[in-house]
Amino acid sequence: MDVQRIIQEINRHMNGPVSESLTQRGFSYKVNYGVSIPELKNIAAQYNGNHELALALYEEDIRECKLIASMIDDPKKVTGEQIDNWAQSFNNHEIVEQVCSNLIWKADCALSRSIEWCLSGDKYLQKAGLIIAARNASNTNIKDKIFTPYLDVIDGFNREVFLQQKNPIEFALRQIANRNPLLKEKVLELAQTFTTSSDEHRAWVGAQLLFDFGGEEE
Repeated sequence: MDVQRIIQEINRHMNGPVSESLTQRGFSYKVNYGVSIPELKNIAAQYNGNHELALALYEEDIRECKLIASMIDDPKKVTGEQIDNWAQSFNNHEIVEQVCSNLIWKADCALSRSIEWCLSGDKYLQKAGLIIAARNASNTNIKDKIFTPYLDVIDGFNREVFLQQKNPIEFALRQIANRNPLLKEKVLELAQTFTTSSDEHRAWVGAQLLFDFGGEEE
């Protein structure tokens, strides 16, 4: 009943031009009503923490249902199997950003998949892995050594990955650098090597990181 009620609410907020715009921008969904993220958050607010409803909503092949599912689910109840199942629907940047930023990064079993996804060769899983790493970098309960391998993984990305992921790469490295002075030093050393690269996207990431942290060191 709640699923149908939510779909009816989504229908009341449908926006044809936004739906068309999302499609033109490559945000592929079977059904897309063009409802804005703020409106979806308003709908989701009354169902916060409803894990079973989130699972049911995500099964619907509707953009808005999947996004609301990520907004209402209880991360403490999220399992590795659920994460793997949901990740199968990662076919555009919006769903990756919303599902990972709203929910998945908070789940206990997410970080263990992050490196694997970064190494997967799938652009959507790579983005998901970077977002999970970046969001978890502020968690002081996680040991620093967990984040060191990301530096080697990112350094090993080829030109195509830097082209596709330069913003999440920069975000992940910046958040890792913010953990402590030692990691910051390692990130900035890596950033310095990036600036000498013939790959303009790798060089951009390096220059952006050096700019971001330059004022702190003056």
